[in-house]
Amino acid sequence: MQVDLPIVFDIIGTLLKIFGLLLLAPGFVSAYYRETSGVLAFALTSILSIIAGILLRRLGRRGEVGYKEAFAAVSIGWLAATFFGSLPFAFQGLSLVGGLFESVSGLSATGATILTEADPQGYYMVNSTLATESICTVLLNYLSQGLHSYGLVWQPVGSQTFMGLLFWRSFQQLIGGLGIILMVVAIFPQLRVAGRQLYRAETVGPSKDTITPRAAYTARILWRVYLFFNLIEIIMLYTAGMPLYDAACTAFSTLATGGFSPQASSLVAYNSPLIEAIVAVFIILGMSSFTLHYRALTSKSLAWIKDEEFRFMVFILAAATIMLILFGGIEGSLTERFRFASFQAISFMGTCGFVNTLEYDEWSTAAKLSLIMVMLIGGCIGSTAGGIKVGRILVGCKHTYNELLHMLHPHALMSVRLGKARVEEGILRPMIFYSFFYLAVWLVLSLMLAAVSSSDPRVDLQVVASGIASCMGGVGPAFGIIAFDWSQINDAGKMIGFFAMYIGRLEMMPVFLLFIPELWRK
Repeated sequence: MQVDLPIVFDIIGTLLKIFGLLLLAPGFVSAYYRETSGVLAFALTSILSIIAGILLRRLGRRGEVGYKEAFAAVSIGWLAATFFGSLPFAFQGLSLVGGLFESVSGLSATGATILTEADPQGYYMVNSTLATESICTVLLNYLSQGLHSYGLVWQPVGSQTFMGLLFWRSFQQLIGGLGIILMVVAIFPQLRVAGRQLYRAETVGPSKDTITPRAAYTARILWRVYLFFNLIEIIMLYTAGMPLYDAACTAFSTLATGGFSPQASSLVAYNSPLIEAIVAVFIILGMSSFTLHYRALTSKSLAWIKDEEFRFMVFILAAATIMLILFGGIEGSLTERFRFASFQAISFMGTCGFVNTLEYDEWSTAAKLSLIMVMLIGGCIGSTAGGIKVGRILVGCKHTYNELLHMLHPHALMSVRLGKARVEEGILRPMIFYSFFYLAVWLVLSLMLAAVSSSDPRVDLQVVASGIASCMGGVGPAFGIIAFDWSQINDAGKMIGFFAMYIGRLEMMPVFLLFIPELWRK
């Protein structure tokens, strides 16, 4: 059977209505900071998103959701959310391409940005010229002139809006961290029947364990754990000396392993080992399985220690940290080198992308290669982190070891085990395939970025390799001219980065399935 589009429309319509309501939150932030154009931008976007959702639901209908409908709804739904999420940026001065890049970077929990300017307090801001010429500012000025003609005086304030936008960037990462479809399943009871299909389609493969047989109930549990950790981190960061606004934005980006900071210099702005330690702990929580967290918090306090994937993740982090300390070319005492090395290893492998030093781009080739490798690996299965995933790497290593042993013992029967569970052949093959497919796509997109940037001598191998690894893994920072932002990459390169973030967040398969004719055939 072909995809039943009315059912897909109904799901996406529901998503956009929820998304429109969520857009009110940054609107209130803009109002608090007296950013008139920000209020207008979020209000317009909210209205447009809700109207689009209503229209799609009128075109759609409820019905039985199969895997084809689930894959289509997830892939197209994420694109729709990205588009409407980009409008506040576009309405306030950024180009459409720039807005799309920021939006997908937020929802995919990547943290790559095209913003380059900061105000005197260090917060990112929209370029003053672009802000002055933005759609919202022009509309507000036109309104002001109209009122003036009637003898009324009203002067819009906050032409260079940024606090509302910065909150929206981090808030998008909070939304996208566990998945916007997972959020919809948790909220809307009418999707309970379709919950399991949507739940699995958003992150394909053996990447999400179920806590209960009911997908909607599992989704709500995961979101409760997720929001609980966010609240705890906000309190801890605020107690450690971070302003409440900064604490909220940072926490939203930490658990989601997104890495958007309201400060242009990331965590360097605070120069606090305590804040860095708090963030590092919550990055580790974000890059670990949330199902594992639930079990550890409710019944099995030693679940973290007993989990083989979690232990392997800690081993890789330790190895990367030692590599950076010994061969990274990091200056300073042993304590300082450990501080910078351990944090960057955690941040890059956790695909978060916060930095506690602006000199990481000057580290040795060995350090950069180590960080690219942990970017590609990523976090654990069932986490908010991107990358190939530690569980897949672990299973691949065990399978390789068994194949070597099989050459010595051709008649021996061997199996791959993850913990106490045997990895069945039907799961093993897709896991290994995904790892190789991920690397292949990384190579192809790196080549494409190099091709469209061939006229720029600054775009070298480390730029394209780290940039695509960063986008696919949802990391953010890279090396070279895109170490801190993508502003110097042309629009074609930005769209390749956009695509890499999009497919990386959905683990590629739902997106590529859209291009298979079988999905649309009867």
